[in-house]
Amino acid sequence: MNNKTLMNIKLHLLGRALAVSLLSAPFGAAITSCVDNSDTQEEDTIAVAFDNIWPEGMDPSGILSATLNLRELNTGATYTVNPMSSTLATLPLGVYDYTGSVTVAESQGESVTVEKTLRTVGSAITINVASRVALTWFYSNPGGSLVFSEIYAAGSPNATATGGLRDSYIRIYNNSDRTVYADGIGIAESAFVNSRTNAFEILTPANNRQVNFTAGTIWVIPGSGTDHPIAPGESIKIVDQAIDWSAQVAGALDHTDADFEWHDDNRQDTDNPQVADLDKWFCYSNTIWIMSNQCNRSYALVKFPEGMSAETYLAQYHGAYEYIHTTGAQMTNDRAYLIPNEWIVDGVNLGNGETYVVWVYGALGNSVDISYASISTVDKDPNRFGHVFRRKEAAKVAGVKVLQDTNDSRADFTLVRL
Repeated sequence: MNNKTLMNIKLHLLGRALAVSLLSAPFGAAITSCVDNSDTQEEDTIAVAFDNIWPEGMDPSGILSATLNLRELNTGATYTVNPMSSTLATLPLGVYDYTGSVTVAESQGESVTVEKTLRTVGSAITINVASRVALTWFYSNPGGSLVFSEIYAAGSPNATATGGLRDSYIRIYNNSDRTVYADGIGIAESAFVNSRTNAFEILTPANNRQVNFTAGTIWVIPGSGTDHPIAPGESIKIVDQAIDWSAQVAGALDHTDADFEWHDDNRQDTDNPQVADLDKWFCYSNTIWIMSNQCNRSYALVKFPEGMSAETYLAQYHGAYEYIHTTGAQMTNDRAYLIPNEWIVDGVNLGNGETYVVWVYGALGNSVDISYASISTVDKDPNRFGHVFRRKEAAKVAGVKVLQDTNDSRADFTLVRL
């Protein structure tokens, strides 16, 4: 047997071994390539089709752009394709991680169109003779890192079920893939009450919600900048009073595990010295601050400019406004401050009622929240107590939850009874 014949036999056997390993490898298994990818040998490729699975109600006809980035794990080679293309993508055989991004224009009410982002992710996906890959897409806010994951504003029912306790809390979640520091993040409640009717006509241009958020209360997480890290998929809990409320009323919440509490220096407030206090920058109340248990205000997470102090902020962003009262009288409120919309990391409108199409008076601008999360169809519903607004899970990436963040609270949150 001459050398040329021997070489052909070796190549034939090597090709058969590679084909068997590709076909028999389990889903997610790494495949070690034995092929010499030099310029003298062609790489085995295959035509791949993508089956796009969209969120319920999403209209793909509004897609403006779509990109899918793939990385072959054995070689490290990267590829970029259009998952919406009718032309099949040609990719080398192998095992891939991928991430994708889609921008879509969606109608929100009358004459309002907003652009939203969707993502897809996948890990260790084998591409061989199976030439179809399913891509599950979910909404994502590309600028969002910290988000409200839970808002418990109404509190638990009291002993007589006639009102709510002050066991309200806010949970802030790291929705990114990197560690984020909570130091200096502000939590603000709106000065305006959200309504489906025009209760007040605001006259002052600076208080236009499409430009600024008018805050009636601002608390800030203390720290030097790196004191309070939040890892991806982790959260912090911020409470009114860090005590065990269940010791007073059965079924109420135990907040002794809180990370922070908002504490007013007032005899009506109970301080837990084992739990760090937020810094109070401003509050419209001269006594204590209680979250709106009617759940009809808005909340914002705020990243203030680097180095901004409370004193500087209060001196430069006073938000006094004039308005027309329902009685027809022109009035002024000077107990408010302005937060530019571009400082807002995340925002949630809360309201009552289900008639979304007439929602026009939320305190947050459309760029922050286009709708609202509703606790009831009527004001002051006694059944509202004991319910938490919880952000929906959109996907899991490497075992870490990614929460839905479309800047549309009506779609992003669900109401859960604790």
